[in-house]
Amino acid sequence: MHLSLTTFLLISLTSLTSLTTALPTTTPFNLNLLTPKTTCTRLRPPSTPRLNLLNRPDLSLTTTQTLTFTLPPSAPGPCTLRAVFPPHWEIIDTRLQSGGEPLSVNVYAIDGPAAGALVGSVRFADKDRKEWAERVVVVNSFACRERMAYRFELAGVGEVGFVNGFDAGLGVEGGVEMVYGC
Repeated sequence: MHLSLTTFLLISLTSLTSLTTALPTTTPFNLNLLTPKTTCTRLRPPSTPRLNLLNRPDLSLTTTQTLTFTLPPSAPGPCTLRAVFPPHWEIIDTRLQSGGEPLSVNVYAIDGPAAGALVGSVRFADKDRKEWAERVVVVNSFACRERMAYRFELAGVGEVGFVNGFDAGLGVEGGVEMVYGC
């Protein structure tokens, strides 16, 4: 039995139509992972081009750094404080550079219901990090507020630092950010 070209095209179009109508049309998909896309709002602290933390008791030098985020009153939660390091992002960690484990950074809430409390302890550097891979370090998630401020300080002796914001050499943004609405 031979099918005419018209019959063949009609059968093909009918099959294609039933296939495409089976796919959801309201939820965008990431074709690489086949998971629904989420749109998050990312917020960087203003006027903080670098995060530099120093704890050198031998030199009587200790620095901490406070980062403040101003969110819209209707920001949907939760708000997640994290650091994103794109591929090839340089993170200075003197303990790691001398062959030890990365330094821990303690993060304290400055305001809000947990003012003064330790809300996270993280290591920004990773001795097993691949230069070509992105690294995301989550500090903690919180209920969103219009103003959220955090103090970063080293838990050990040494220095940790990195560009916080736009890196002209790499042409991308990275560092500490607040993410909400995911």
